[in-house]
Amino acid sequence: MPGCASGYASLFGRGVGAAARKGGEFAAERRRVTNLKRGKTEEQKYVIDFFNPIIETNGKASSGTKMKMAEYQKIVSNRLYEMNLREKAIEKIGLDESEIQEIPPIILSGYVFDSNNEEIMVRVVDGEAVSTRFSVSWIFFSAMQLYAYTFTFDTISDCTWEQTQDFFYQDITCFKTTQRVVEVLEFYKPGRFAKEVVERNNYITDELEITVPGESISFSLRNNDTIEESLQAAKAMMRERKFVH
Repeated sequence: MPGCASGYASLFGRGVGAAARKGGEFAAERRRVTNLKRGKTEEQKYVIDFFNPIIETNGKASSGTKMKMAEYQKIVSNRLYEMNLREKAIEKIGLDESEIQEIPPIILSGYVFDSNNEEIMVRVVDGEAVSTRFSVSWIFFSAMQLYAYTFTFDTISDCTWEQTQDFFYQDITCFKTTQRVVEVLEFYKPGRFAKEVVERNNYITDELEITVPGESISFSLRNNDTIEESLQAAKAMMRERKFVH
């Protein structure tokens, strides 16, 4: 069973769903979104609007974007296509490719969901969640060590993050996937005199977690059968290498 983490997300501050507000609140939120877009590229502005849809209670005034979920996902896919992350990963790790061919590398990717980071916006549409941050990890396997390269980028800024890590197989104490359900409660009024409505917009996150003495490292993960097969192969090899020196 997935674990459950509760979070009460502001529709505007966290960018989850569409919000209905009174005129004054609508104007304030529109100013907030306008400030978010200062100095941004046209694409970044478009994405900010996608994560901050605004609907006034009388239904007449609106702000935001007509971008669909598929269009946003295409923006992320195009960004990934432009980067040759495999070569970048091997260069950062500093090994010859022939040294990391024990089993095929594992490629993990997924949106970053961090309820403690207010800079990350989340949007949930029909139970499918995306965020303004995306992470890709390449995990390579040599005869004695596991090497990981992670590249993370933001879709509403130019910020990127790179990280390399390596572990000896005998030091790895746990290699597992985790899943959790994030509860998101959205509060809005469908009309000026209507009662407040509570809408649940929960979403699921998946991660690969590698534990070594003193720390635990997590990687964003979009689970599928191919990834599961690769993870099982990696677990089998590590069990073997922990006992063969």
